[in-house]
Amino acid sequence: MARFEESVYLSYSQFCVFLSSLDQPYNDWSDRSYAQGFSWRVGSASFRALTEDGVHKVNIFINEEKSVLGTEVVRAFRVPFAVKGKSVEIGSISDTVSLELSEGDYALSVEFIDPSLNGVNEINVRLNKGSCDFDVLRADAEINDQGGFDVNAKPAS
Repeated sequence: MARFEESVYLSYSQFCVFLSSLDQPYNDWSDRSYAQGFSWRVGSASFRALTEDGVHKVNIFINEEKSVLGTEVVRAFRVPFAVKGKSVEIGSISDTVSLELSEGDYALSVEFIDPSLNGVNEINVRLNKGSCDFDVLRADAEINDQGGFDVNAKPAS
């Protein structure tokens, strides 16, 4: 398992994970994807952050042992993510960090931690080899996880 920490400036209330090779890596948001809290297409996943913008501490866990969702997490998602070309970026439109990962299928989990606990905007990113289904692991009052998921986002223009 690898674990490290990065600092990323998020904008437009979104946290993104995408393949570096995409020409248009950011996603448009449909009404349904906004309600469910994430916008997804092959190679690109965007998640609704808890804040509009600002610096976020991002804890990255790669191929860790299965973890229990902590009580400090107020919003969390799991989506499939296939790595091709090894280079992945995480962050937002204004700031990204590059990662090198082995090619293959991953379960990507993104957890937003309650900033009122320590005054820090914090996100856990977990990339574990293997496949998974789409899931809202924890929903706050702003997320509607009822009904089918929209998993056909279009690239933002």
